[in-house]
Amino acid sequence: MKTTIAGLPANLFHSVLVSCLLLVLGSSASCGIRPHLIVRQTDSILVALHELPAGYPSLGSHNQPYTLPPKAVLHILDSLDYREGSFLPFAWGQPRRVFTRHQAEMLAPELSKALSLALPQEVVIFSVVDEENPDRHTKGLSFVLGDELHLIIEELRQPSYQGEQKTYQQQTHRWELIPGHRQRLFTSRPGGKGVAPNWVIAPLTQ
Repeated sequence: MKTTIAGLPANLFHSVLVSCLLLVLGSSASCGIRPHLIVRQTDSILVALHELPAGYPSLGSHNQPYTLPPKAVLHILDSLDYREGSFLPFAWGQPRRVFTRHQAEMLAPELSKALSLALPQEVVIFSVVDEENPDRHTKGLSFVLGDELHLIIEELRQPSYQGEQKTYQQQTHRWELIPGHRQRLFTSRPGGKGVAPNWVIAPLTQ
């Protein structure tokens, strides 16, 4: 009597198993899922496409690929300021640029290119080093939803050896982004509640 597995002859069981595996692989490919795509990687910058990391709220399908001129990206990066917290309650330091001019000029064309290649379920992840302190970097992610660019700063001038952030809701922010003209911070609840101080939204239309 031939060996059986799950009530089927061994050779038939293996055929069914292989068919199921091929079906799963085929269905995964048809969904448009792909391994992360590196757009640019040097000692100074990393720009890549990836699925939205775990811990972030799903806001629906992104409006991508999206054509956004490098000059428009540069304008947004140049306008982005932040302020640091103080030891005094409700006190903040003077506004400072998130990106230096050199960082913005280096990142803008690569971010523009990445958005033009991104799939609807992907985000652009990026990291740029600090020119004055090469062991520190600023990292984040970006995507287009509707006609707005979402820009999330996960780490700001942090040492490269620090562990990665697990969620967009950091425990205690020692700094917060300052929205520019027509920009706003992301809120997770109605009525402007649940503000994410490291997540800015910039309109892309006049």
